[in-house]
Amino acid sequence: MKLLATVFALSALVSATSAQTIATCQDPDGYSYYHYSGVVPKGSSGFTQDKITGGRVTLQKLGAQKYDIVFSDGASQAKSTVADGGEVILLRKGRNDATFGNFYPGGVIEIYTFWVDTDGQKKYDLVQSKGGNVNPIHKISILVGTCSQINLQAID
Repeated sequence: MKLLATVFALSALVSATSAQTIATCQDPDGYSYYHYSGVVPKGSSGFTQDKITGGRVTLQKLGAQKYDIVFSDGASQAKSTVADGGEVILLRKGRNDATFGNFYPGGVIEIYTFWVDTDGQKKYDLVQSKGGNVNPIHKISILVGTCSQINLQAID
């Protein structure tokens, strides 16, 4: 088991050192809807304002048509989607935006759009659905944050 963990850690390190950063973003906020299910009591279910204070997202290009999303919630270490067994897929690309699907089997589906608005402000939005048997809290969220950089030309 330790050998397998070491192999994954080395793989993530090699990927991180050869990865090209496409976007660096932070501090998303918006709304979430918590399902009345599992550990969420009826009085706590429904819509609420939500944010990930100190949250950071980095979109990385690992190679031709291969991407990773590295994220942290401000309180934890950065985690790689690919190293954690997820998959990142380019869904669409326009002149001023690109959208990626981020999939974790059996638990989380995320859609990230990195975009530049008419005034040149760099932003991203995250639509997230958590559920399945692996998540004690089921919810759907839509959050928007700002980006310090977005290089859409680096996307295949």
